[in-house]
Amino acid sequence: ALLTACDGDKYDLESIVPDQYHKILYINNSGTQNLTLYNTGEANIFTLSIYKGGSAPSQPATATLGVLSQETVYEEYSAPEGAHYKVVGEDCYSFDTPQLSFGANDRYKTVTVSLDIPSIQKVMDANPDSTCVLPLCLYSESDSINKDKGEVFLKLMEILMPAVGFTTTDITYVPFTYGFATETTDIEFGLDTENKWDIDCTFEVDPDYLAAYNEKNGTTFAALPEGSYSFEKTTTLPSGTTTGKLAVTLQGSNIQPGDYMLPVRLKDVSLFNVSTNAVYPLVLHILGTKLDRSGWSITANTEETSGEGVGNGIATCLLDGNLNSFWHSQWSGSSISLPHILTVDTKETVTFTQFGLMQRQHSSFRDVVAGNFYVSTDGSTWTKVRSFSMQRILEEQIFTIPPTKGRYFRIEITQSNRGINSSLAEAYAYGMK
Repeated sequence: ALLTACDGDKYDLESIVPDQYHKILYINNSGTQNLTLYNTGEANIFTLSIYKGGSAPSQPATATLGVLSQETVYEEYSAPEGAHYKVVGEDCYSFDTPQLSFGANDRYKTVTVSLDIPSIQKVMDANPDSTCVLPLCLYSESDSINKDKGEVFLKLMEILMPAVGFTTTDITYVPFTYGFATETTDIEFGLDTENKWDIDCTFEVDPDYLAAYNEKNGTTFAALPEGSYSFEKTTTLPSGTTTGKLAVTLQGSNIQPGDYMLPVRLKDVSLFNVSTNAVYPLVLHILGTKLDRSGWSITANTEETSGEGVGNGIATCLLDGNLNSFWHSQWSGSSISLPHILTVDTKETVTFTQFGLMQRQHSSFRDVVAGNFYVSTDGSTWTKVRSFSMQRILEEQIFTIPPTKGRYFRIEITQSNRGINSSLAEAYAYGMK
């Protein structure tokens, strides 16, 4: 508005906007940054972007990138923060173009800072109680510098040897149906910094990891049978890629239903180190056939026959295939204390391999916390096949048991999120006839 009002007036741009605002230079990625350095045998590279702005950015400008003195760092950073900062020497870094010259059409320029790792390591070793820093600053004798964006305070936190490892070691169940043919699953691994090399990686199976994992976590994962899996023992992580995939081929004809673990270890790399994420626990969930529930019968030591509406709350709701119906323990008139027991007769002898349960499909009532599964051949003598615990989710939760022959199975609920009341939407069984 001011410029428009003065159009044609004796005041021109030079009179309205002071000279120091015509060209203002600043560092785009200014401020304090923590740098982790890697000992790759080559210099580490840090890149800055220097921008030109102001009221007349088409005018030429010049600037220089430099380093703050130890005294200035003490005044601006160490004293206010109560920290010990040590400025590294000139042998620790170099600039490709410290002198910057902006032409009329130049809006920004980049400066590459090369960090010499062996020299920085010496400074770190000689100053163990200080944080080594490279405090970069932008200055100019002819043009203005944005005082809030004129410095980059690089904290050189640590120097690490690059390492190759699996991108995650969290257990994720990979489900397959019993009798599947050939399937392939990928395991991702990678380098923790920019990759400029071809790195050969050697893999193997670590049976000792499986035994230790089961003992530590109280699990019963079985080892995959020999001949049911294969993968390339050596693969290359090529230059320019930070992650790769190890393809594991699975042959299902030799795998019985159950939970299996294939602990794949990254044994060796041609460059650098193997990271702490050296083992990937590939876990397979081999499901038996989902058994047909038509003709099954079910009884319960407690059910709500009236309070949940006609046809709801009773035990048969667990077998009806309707997710909106549910069994509920008795609450109308009186309640039955835990445990709540549901007994299913499949009408034929099968080999059970898994049981599936679904919480009540309600936003609040997802009751069951824990319990036990039992199997019987005659409905009188029961064998406990496993304990279980449930999450408060709506999806089916599947629990693997040792393959057990029987006609009947029993769900015993021992813990609920709602005191002595509990409910479930559906119950399933998996196995082989």
